[in-house]
Amino acid sequence: MKKEGKTSRMRAGRAIVKSQVSDAALVTKRREQIVTAAIELFAGQGYERTTMLDIARKAGVSVGLIYQYAQTKEDVLFLSLISVLESYKQEIPRRVESADPVESLWSAIDAYVRIIDRRRSAALLSYRSTKSLPRPQRRIVMQLEVDTNDLIAARVRDCVAAGLFRDIDVELAVYQIVLHAHGWALKHWRLAQVTTIEKYIANGFDLLTRGAATPAGLLAYQRFLAERRAIPASTTLVGGRKRGARKIRK
Repeated sequence: MKKEGKTSRMRAGRAIVKSQVSDAALVTKRREQIVTAAIELFAGQGYERTTMLDIARKAGVSVGLIYQYAQTKEDVLFLSLISVLESYKQEIPRRVESADPVESLWSAIDAYVRIIDRRRSAALLSYRSTKSLPRPQRRIVMQLEVDTNDLIAARVRDCVAAGLFRDIDVELAVYQIVLHAHGWALKHWRLAQVTTIEKYIANGFDLLTRGAATPAGLLAYQRFLAERRAIPASTTLVGGRKRGARKIRK
């Protein structure tokens, strides 16, 4: 029921933006084209300074075509933010395949930060421009952010239930994780000069785990680190299977 609720909110969010085109596949394709251009412009020159004509030129379409898929610039901004939230919803569960609570939490956080890395402009946009949305759309975006947090919270609760984490305030811990993940985009100008994304993720996870872990959790974390050190640099272990990635060093 909870999963269905999240899906229905996603659909409701897209439905708020009316389209004159009935072909669902074409709507998806065109909106992705428009959103890609809009995110780059909104992040680069600011939402207020960007016009629909700017977006049309960047996307390689006419302004008239954009209005077939989004009625206002606020609609384009809304679709842009929704696209980021959907990427979290789709990609984080795909990465979380392990029954081991520590591995599962690691995979969720690793996926989250890497999505933000790939879409840094969109992450920055969510901080700068959400306030520009009409209230109904803003509320949907805020609720979808909470839904994204739930993907991480479920893994933290699993660690608590397994006796690996203390009985911590899960919601507060999740917001600290989220802020850490978004920090990669917010301060990328400097972080990229002093570290790599692999070290950034590993350091954040280390601080979280050592701060929250029980004695049993610390032992589980040491086993987790030892297992990862044993994996060749070109692979990582997710859900018991090897996958391409860099080795984490502690």
